[in-house]
Amino acid sequence: MAPTASLCDTDEATRDICTGLGWLEALSGHLMNVLVVDDHPLVRTGIAAALQLKIPDAAIHEAGSTAEAVGVLGEHDIDVVTLDLRLEEGSGLEVARHIAEHDMSTLCVVFTSVASPHALVAAFNTGVVTAFLEKGVEVDPLAEAVQAASEGRVLLNERDIRGALDQIRSSGLDPTLFTPREGSIAELVADGLSDVLIARKLNISSSTVRNNLTTMYRKAGVESRTQLAALVWDTRFKLAQFS
Repeated sequence: MAPTASLCDTDEATRDICTGLGWLEALSGHLMNVLVVDDHPLVRTGIAAALQLKIPDAAIHEAGSTAEAVGVLGEHDIDVVTLDLRLEEGSGLEVARHIAEHDMSTLCVVFTSVASPHALVAAFNTGVVTAFLEKGVEVDPLAEAVQAASEGRVLLNERDIRGALDQIRSSGLDPTLFTPREGSIAELVADGLSDVLIARKLNISSSTVRNNLTTMYRKAGVESRTQLAALVWDTRFKLAQFS
């Protein structure tokens, strides 16, 4: 970069050419914009600092919630988002779904302690997650995954997804994927209650129940109410065996 910068600075005519081609802007800007989403301030700051060391030309942004992340995405042209799945207010995958629903070019790298097969499949189903890493790995794999995502390379592979699906079929529902309200809805669905009855029981609207169910299907990797109920019943049976 330095030789090119000095070339553009040689004289006014050359500078005008560089400016016209956008070279000066590129030289003074950043190679990529990265957003780190984590609800623990110390962890978030540590991840951001580590990525800055590994990718010095990147602009690192931070967000502690899905709402903050959506705000940053609206204000900046973010290339890659690193996502913790378990946020205080819900799942980090809501950020990935926002990106997918708004047809953004941003891609996501999951970096989380919730490394379950259900979480892996749910992340894959968003269509914008390119890598899935468990917290505790060194910073190099994370930086490499972020760099790969910025280049449009997907590190998730079909074998990992198929293996996760096999584990889901054999183990049942992962309750950590759901918020407390979603967990209550899942239990009531398994008990055979309609949306109207669930709404009355939980003191919410029927539309809220339906919206929650749509989100829950994505998280659990199922396509219907019947499949969700079957997962809940299967989980109940397995828990009963160990009680």
